[in-house]
Amino acid sequence: MFELKKILVPTDFSKGSESAYPVAQNLASTFGAKVDFMHVIPTLKYFNESLKRLGVPLDMNEDVYPKIIDESDLKLEKAMNQYLKDINKGERIVKVERRPSEAIVKYATENGYDMIVMGARGKDESKLIRGGVTERVIRKSRVPVFSVDNRFDENRVKNIVMTTDASELSLSAFPLASAMADTFNANLTLFHVIELYGSGVDDIPRNPAKGESVSIYEGIIDRINGYLEKRKLENIFVQRTGVTYEDEIIITEGEDSRTIPLFTKIEKGVSAHYEIENYASENADLLIMATHGHSGFAHLILGSTAEKVAQYVKQPVITIRPNESDFKTEA
Repeated sequence: MFELKKILVPTDFSKGSESAYPVAQNLASTFGAKVDFMHVIPTLKYFNESLKRLGVPLDMNEDVYPKIIDESDLKLEKAMNQYLKDINKGERIVKVERRPSEAIVKYATENGYDMIVMGARGKDESKLIRGGVTERVIRKSRVPVFSVDNRFDENRVKNIVMTTDASELSLSAFPLASAMADTFNANLTLFHVIELYGSGVDDIPRNPAKGESVSIYEGIIDRINGYLEKRKLENIFVQRTGVTYEDEIIITEGEDSRTIPLFTKIEKGVSAHYEIENYASENADLLIMATHGHSGFAHLILGSTAEKVAQYVKQPVITIRPNESDFKTEA
């Protein structure tokens, strides 16, 4: 099962970034995690050089940044005291870096975080649903990224949608998706698009008696259980109910077990990203995507379908990048 022990919350202290605070606390309470808050102060390189050329007796590194760092640390402390329980409070991190998104990704990777929780938008303005810093963190992070806005209400999360192209890489999001469904007491829906002019899922055998959609559905469920078994995730598996497209996720803890309703939706469409956006806008309270799939290597960092969806879909999104071992397996 997916473990969540360290959460990083980047913030620029805007209203948009504040939307991530209560979400991080909810996850921390459920998983027993520590939450660290981080603020990145963008370097003013060119301003600093201009001051030197003009002969102004002011040094950014000695006279300005230390004061900004102290002020930022006080703001982080205030935010953590307001939104976090004492048991879940972690560290306060203030960095001075030229590119905030790169600083966030690097720090999260090097310090073993399990998830980055951040506002879909901060102070940066963009025509996209997710602002520039958030979009770049999603694109580059190896740590799962949960991006939310101020409309997110954890009490209204009833259906979580996980996209899959039936590849093992896309199915690597399943343990995380199951954990989120368990956390929010929600259903989980697997969403697969048969692209009318795409390459399709050629390696799932088709049973003429059952048809293409049912064959793909059964293949996806078999692959999920195979994926879980291969990675020795013995406390979670999918149990078939005998009803097509309707199954159950069984989670066991010692002698106790609990179930999560699992649905599978197969759609045909011209483009996967359009069908995902359309379906998610009507049916998803939370969207989860692996950032690589069959088409993932086209952009190397973020699969083209996931990239388009993450940029434009209005729902809160969690993106997860598969481990390097998964890349080698798929290759």
